[in-house]
Amino acid sequence: MLKKVLMTVAAASSVLALAGCGGSSGGEFEIFLYQENTVYNADMPVFQRANEYAGITLEGVLQKYDTNYDNKYVLSGKYADIVVNDQDTIESTALDEGIFADLTDLITEENAPNLYKYFQENPEQKAWATASDGKIYGIPFYTEGQTAKGYFIRMDWVRKLDEAGKLPKGLEATTESLNNMKVAQLEELLLAFLDNASLISEDPQNVIPYFDRDVDFAISELASLWGATADYYIDDAGKVHYGVIEDSFKDAMNNMIRWFREGLIDDRIFANNNNEDYRVTLFAQDVGGMTHDWIGTTYSFNSDVYASNLVEDFELVCILPPIREDGTRVEPTTRKLIGNVTAISNDLSDEDKLTLLKWIDFFFSEEGQDLQNFGVEGEDYNIVDGEYVYTDNILNDNNTALQNLYNRGCQLQNAGVQNFAYEEAWLDPAAAQAMKDYEPYLNQHYNDLIYPNAKLTRDDYKAVNTAKSAIAAIYETQVAQWVQGKNEISDAAWNQFKASIQSNVDIVLNVLQARVDAGDL
Repeated sequence: MLKKVLMTVAAASSVLALAGCGGSSGGEFEIFLYQENTVYNADMPVFQRANEYAGITLEGVLQKYDTNYDNKYVLSGKYADIVVNDQDTIESTALDEGIFADLTDLITEENAPNLYKYFQENPEQKAWATASDGKIYGIPFYTEGQTAKGYFIRMDWVRKLDEAGKLPKGLEATTESLNNMKVAQLEELLLAFLDNASLISEDPQNVIPYFDRDVDFAISELASLWGATADYYIDDAGKVHYGVIEDSFKDAMNNMIRWFREGLIDDRIFANNNNEDYRVTLFAQDVGGMTHDWIGTTYSFNSDVYASNLVEDFELVCILPPIREDGTRVEPTTRKLIGNVTAISNDLSDEDKLTLLKWIDFFFSEEGQDLQNFGVEGEDYNIVDGEYVYTDNILNDNNTALQNLYNRGCQLQNAGVQNFAYEEAWLDPAAAQAMKDYEPYLNQHYNDLIYPNAKLTRDDYKAVNTAKSAIAAIYETQVAQWVQGKNEISDAAWNQFKASIQSNVDIVLNVLQARVDAGDL
């Protein structure tokens, strides 16, 4: 009996030792992957084919009802066999904890022929995938396109104001007039929405002139109306700045405080922790007047997808960025050069790492790219006269085209190459035109200080991420207090705020400035 017990213990120890050094998984793996509340599902056609190609069984760590993905990542997601997350998170984790595999020497013509060829033909994209130590820990989803967001306004409300003689002086109920609107006129128009709510809305008591679902960037994007930013940026002389501690941001905040005090802005800008799409609810309730959001999906509210839930004459138009006091206009965003990146666990055997690299490699093949971008030919799209044309699987009244693509496993930002034709195939013609019209006003330096350009060392990542977390905790609390208190910022309060974050701001600025001076950014 003792001999049997000892043999059992020895066997268990052997299993633990094998697991500790990355034993074979038997072809069964787990993945952490989500995109805008859509989580990976092995039944999605895109992944059915990719999994078949790699000869694996791949299950998702996340369930469709999961939320708060950042916490899920920290608790269990980053230990999955395949992890899809932003490059900053993946690289800083890889450099600090060593839990993601170094793929540099594994990407060969034999192991990953499609990815190898892509990197050979696109050295800049390979550089974007390479961390500061010269190693590749994750393969990006390479995006395409320029214009991301735009300003949208309820044209049906504008027309109703016009018919009642309530439009602010100098404005007409035409897109051309709204395209030439100054920021001061925009404020007057939003006030007119509020003051004449009974003329324009079916629920006048709850009219919200301006709302934004993007809790992370709403304040910074609004600040651009007054020439400010809440982001880090590089000036023309090559000096790195943090917009939040500059006087221009204080001035912008005071203008926003006034808008909040006048009832023009929705307070939920500070509370959208679950990424709720307020466009759906506020437009359906006929209470939302203006927003700043992605052009393609926001134009979808004019289509049949939402028609049954909207008032009969509902119409949104995208207007150019309002003209600022100095005569300029700027769209503060543009599309990022890459989306998320896909990493492989370092705890796997070499054999399993190559198997999962094969899975990644599939998405760089011609078949994989078409599947990832458009879905299954004959089911989700057809090629007509050389153009991709979606079927009713994608273009139907149940969801937006983008959500239908997500549901099929398309555009979920695992490793691969985006083809902008995927978006052109479902874009409203007005949306496509708006994207072109916005190009002269885009913030061309949007990507300067974020991935894939900002590559930091292990120590720099730790210092910067710790400092940024400390800054964010104070910034978010203080801005919410200012806005919800609806009092202008006194000089004493402003100086106290700056002093509370200055030491951490200096840490971030010094690290970024050193990289700029070295020619790395």
